[in-house]
Amino acid sequence: MNHLFGKQNPALTTDEAVPRWMKWLETLVVTGFLLALGAWNRPDDPFYVTGDFPWSVLAPLLVGLRYGFFMALVSVLLIIGGLGIHLRQSGGPAFPFTWAVGMMAVSLVAGEFRDYWERRLEKLTASNRYRQVRLEEFTRNFYLLKVSHDRLEQQLAGSSSSLREALRRLYAEIAHTGSAGLNKESAGLMLQLLVRYGQLQIAAIYPISDNRLGDSPMATVGAFRPVRDNDPLLVHALQEHTLVSVQTEYRKHMEDLNTDLLAAIPLIDSEDRVIAICLIEAMPFFNFQPKSLRLLAILAGHMADMVQEQQAIPAGNTQEWRHFHLQLARAGKDAERFGLPAALVALEFRDPRQASTIAEHIRRIRRGLDVVAQTDDHRVQHVIILMPLTDELGLAGYLQRLNDELRETLGEQQHQQLIPPRSVLVKSRQAASDWLDAVLHKDAGQ
Repeated sequence: MNHLFGKQNPALTTDEAVPRWMKWLETLVVTGFLLALGAWNRPDDPFYVTGDFPWSVLAPLLVGLRYGFFMALVSVLLIIGGLGIHLRQSGGPAFPFTWAVGMMAVSLVAGEFRDYWERRLEKLTASNRYRQVRLEEFTRNFYLLKVSHDRLEQQLAGSSSSLREALRRLYAEIAHTGSAGLNKESAGLMLQLLVRYGQLQIAAIYPISDNRLGDSPMATVGAFRPVRDNDPLLVHALQEHTLVSVQTEYRKHMEDLNTDLLAAIPLIDSEDRVIAICLIEAMPFFNFQPKSLRLLAILAGHMADMVQEQQAIPAGNTQEWRHFHLQLARAGKDAERFGLPAALVALEFRDPRQASTIAEHIRRIRRGLDVVAQTDDHRVQHVIILMPLTDELGLAGYLQRLNDELRETLGEQQHQQLIPPRSVLVKSRQAASDWLDAVLHKDAGQ
C-alpha cells in the first residue's frame, strides 16, 4: 500500500532500528555517567546508599525503559557490582541488601514494562501488516473488477442482449431483405445476428435438405473449416432435432467425442422441419454457457419460422393471419421447449365499426413483439392479440392498461357495453390452438 498512498511505513521495532553494539554502548555510557556524577557529587557515598534518594537508580531505570529487561539487568548489576567493590576498598559498612533488592526491583519492573508494550506493539504491527496486505489485494481486485466492468459496459453500450430486443432486431433485419426462403443474403443476416448475441468467432450456416448437410455453407464467419458429414455433434443434432454442445446434451457421449465443433444449432421451424444448421467452432468461454446457447436456440427457431412463413400456413388466409398463426405456433413451441411465457387476449365486438376503431387503436399502442389479427365476419368480429414473452403479471398489467385505454377512447357509456375480453396463458401449441378455435367458433368449441 506504500506505493498507493505515497508514504513509507516501515513499522520498525526498537531492536530493528538500533544496532546491538549501540545498545551496549549506550547502557555503559548512561550507567557510567550516573556513577561518575555520584562520585563527583558525593565522593564519600557515590551510590547514595545513605542519602534521601538513591539517584543511581536512574541509570538502570532509563536503560530499562529504553531497551528492556535484559539491558536494565546489565545496568543494575554493574551498579551493584560497583557498590560491592567500593565498600570492600573503602572498608565501609556491610553490604545493603535491601537497597540492592529495591534497586533491582525498580529497574527490572521498568524493563519488563517496556518489553510488555514492545510485544503488544509487535502484535499490532503484525496485524497491521496483514491488514495492509489484505487491503492491497482487495484494492488490486477492485481495480481489476472495475476495469472488467468498464470493458463489459463498452461491449454492451448501445445494444441490449435481452431476448425481447434480440427478437425485435431479428424481425426488422430479416423482413428488410424482402426475399423469400433461405438464401445467402438471409443466411448472412441470420449469422450476423447470432454472432452479435453469442459473440461467435468461427461459425457457419449450412442448408439442410432431407436431413442431410448441404455441400457448402451459405454464410460463414471467421476461418471456418469444412465439416465432416459424420461429425458426431452434427449427426446427433440432426437426429435429435435440438441444440447439441460439448458442454450440455452431448456429455453422455464423451467417449465418442471426435469433433472440431463446440455446438450445433438446428434452425427448426414450428412444424419441426430443419431447414438449416448453425455450426459453431469457436466462441468466448464466458459466452459458452447454457443461458447463451438457449438464447441462440430460440433465435434459430424464430429465424426458421421467418424463412418458412409463406409455406408454413396453407393458402386461403390473409397475410395477417398467416403471420399470426406462425407466431402462435412458435410461441407454443417456445413454451413447451424452453418454458418461455406468452399470452393470448381475445376481444369480441358486435359493431364492425367499433371493432375496426379499437383494432386500429390496439395496433397503434401495441408493444414491439405483439401480434394483432382481426376477423372480417359481419355478425361478430374478433380482435386477437398474441403477446410473446408475457407472463401472468404482464398479462394482468396489459389488460388493466387496455381497459383504461378503451374507457378513454369510447367513453364510459360505450365502454360498459363492451364484452369483457378473454385471455389465456400459452402453455403449449395445441392448447393455444384449441383455445383460439373455441373463441372464433363458439358453436364448435363449446
